[in-house]
Amino acid sequence: MKVAALCVVLSACGASPPPAEPTAPAIPAVRSAPKVDEQVRRAELASTHRKLEEEQSVALAAGCDQPPPHAPRCAPSCYSIEPPDPRAPAKKPKPSRRRVGPLEVQHVVCEQPGDDTHAGPFIHADELDGARLTAKPVRGRFPKPHTTGTWEGTLAAALASQPAFPKSDVIRVTSSWRARVHPVTKARLRCVTVSHFMRSPKRPIDACGSDGSLACEASGDSAAHGINVVHYRLAEARTLQAAGKSAECQQASLEALAVARGMPRWRQYAQLNAASWIPRAGYRTRFDGVLDEDALFVRAAALGVQAEQIHVACGGAPGPKTTAEQEQSFHTCW
Repeated sequence: MKVAALCVVLSACGASPPPAEPTAPAIPAVRSAPKVDEQVRRAELASTHRKLEEEQSVALAAGCDQPPPHAPRCAPSCYSIEPPDPRAPAKKPKPSRRRVGPLEVQHVVCEQPGDDTHAGPFIHADELDGARLTAKPVRGRFPKPHTTGTWEGTLAAALASQPAFPKSDVIRVTSSWRARVHPVTKARLRCVTVSHFMRSPKRPIDACGSDGSLACEASGDSAAHGINVVHYRLAEARTLQAAGKSAECQQASLEALAVARGMPRWRQYAQLNAASWIPRAGYRTRFDGVLDEDALFVRAAALGVQAEQIHVACGGAPGPKTTAEQEQSFHTCW
């Protein structure tokens, strides 16, 4: 037994040791970028950011102090600014306490062909008839409104629901529908002449064909000018796309997109930084009817989305870049 135990002990002592655990491979040290290079990179980014901010500030603050006429902006065709209503006085009248009596003011309102609802939206296109439209005093009672349920009544009710329309006023349709072509966009329209009977106009007819309650491009309002430019360039881009003129189509659609991008930034700047924003009861646009402030900027943004789609369809890159000067061009001299 002792011999056997000794053999066991000797066998255990002569056994090979357990294998050693493998050592983890050495991880090479990552050399950090020199602090000097990082500082240079940050300084370059800050400089670029300051430059962009400066360009944006200069573009946002740009305006026009020159009296009209101004040189048109051609991108690619030349946009002609909206003419003032020919019934407005040549010189701005001085403030007066004298009350303006009731007026009958004629307007041309249009809709897209095939729209049989006659409920809008309507295009106010007084420039189609120009000096043939009248504005005259009303003596005696106003005519009765059109009967509800007739197409004239539906049209008159839609016009009366627009911003800044007094409830005491009356709309009367005075012509039948006529096929017309807009002289600026070349859009095919269906138009009628209406008379707006104004019971208590605030002042004589102005450049917008209203009593001063509406703003428009012809009166120098930049918001109205901006949406008019966006609509015009978008219509131009579609025409160029149909004609297969890709380069010109991209140029026109990019102008529309740039102005649509710039309009809300400009409004925010005017409200917060310059404190120069003047609230308006309504805007009489050239191609999109009478809109309130929020509806105008929503409509401009929607047109901008369409412009970007046309830009890509004409071969342009998605998400095209626009400069501050392009975005804010609409409130400069043109």
